[in-house]
Amino acid sequence: MRFLHVVNVRWYNATAWYAVNLSKILKGYGHDVIVLGLPGTPPLEKAGQYSLETVGLDLNSNDPLKVFRNIREVNKLLKRFDPDVVNCHRGEFFWYFAFKKVRGKKSFKLIRTRGDTREPKKGVFNNFIHSVSDRIITSAEIIKNKYVENLGISPSKISVVYGGVDGKKFVFNEKGRARVREEMGFGEKDYVVGIVGRFDYVKGHENLIRAVSKLYHGQGMESIRLVLIGYETNLSNDDIKNLLRENNIEEISVITGFRDDIADCLSALDVGVVASTGSEAVCRVAFELMAEGVPVVASDVGVLPEIIPEENIYSKYDIDGLANKIIHHSENTFLFSEEKFYEDYMKAIKVNV
Repeated sequence: MRFLHVVNVRWYNATAWYAVNLSKILKGYGHDVIVLGLPGTPPLEKAGQYSLETVGLDLNSNDPLKVFRNIREVNKLLKRFDPDVVNCHRGEFFWYFAFKKVRGKKSFKLIRTRGDTREPKKGVFNNFIHSVSDRIITSAEIIKNKYVENLGISPSKISVVYGGVDGKKFVFNEKGRARVREEMGFGEKDYVVGIVGRFDYVKGHENLIRAVSKLYHGQGMESIRLVLIGYETNLSNDDIKNLLRENNIEEISVITGFRDDIADCLSALDVGVVASTGSEAVCRVAFELMAEGVPVVASDVGVLPEIIPEENIYSKYDIDGLANKIIHHSENTFLFSEEKFYEDYMKAIKVNV
């Protein structure tokens, strides 16, 4: 089959990861795939690294001249590639593919995928273009519910398809675990808690730091250690260091920065924490942790309660609740593999695999 994935996202965020990863998986199963996105952006660069064919157009522009140019170039692309499926991962320019469907000039299936916790906009036009689509896919049940509530779309037209990760890459490695723990100065008897992701207020680093401090100082858990795997965005390394210092756990904590050996770093953890206070429409890191058999404690945000064992979920601002879950949690993990991602996606678009 021929798939055109429209990934007009400026950054390599969760939406972009979901779309590009899906495109890579489809190609791996022998399908022809083109990724259409914004010129010079990380999603197209990542797609290129996967040897996917890419096309760059400024689809998000409202400039009339650019809009007409985009229409012309998209028409050329549709004629050349003749896709069986067009999958739009953003709302911008989705309208034009819906227009092509209405005019009946193309017989492709039109799929609208949403991996964003922001609510779909109400309105006659938005309702109409979604009604034209053959299928709506969301990355979480909570997003599906918003489509039903805001646009009145039948639940039967919407499929929830969670993401999936490479089980060959994210596999527990005992040697990698030992190497990373030794590098960080941790012994095998230490209880290592980790958080993975960009340094941003919404990721809840401060809440986790406060929870670990409670366990270390308040409950005398001398074996606890904290690893912060990530990079600077809205919070700098110094901001994180100041939080560690203010909570008196600087000496038991390690900030790693970006790591090429992320799979081994995950193996080094005894428990992973997703402490986010917002967003989390996809949560790739939870998939990666669980693929390695690392238990995950998570806040009650976004998709997290849907993919993490219920007994490991805490209220997002409850520091005591987080501290308790770090100690008392289920060791169970759920597997979200690339194979399942592919099967669920193909089932959603009504293709037998």
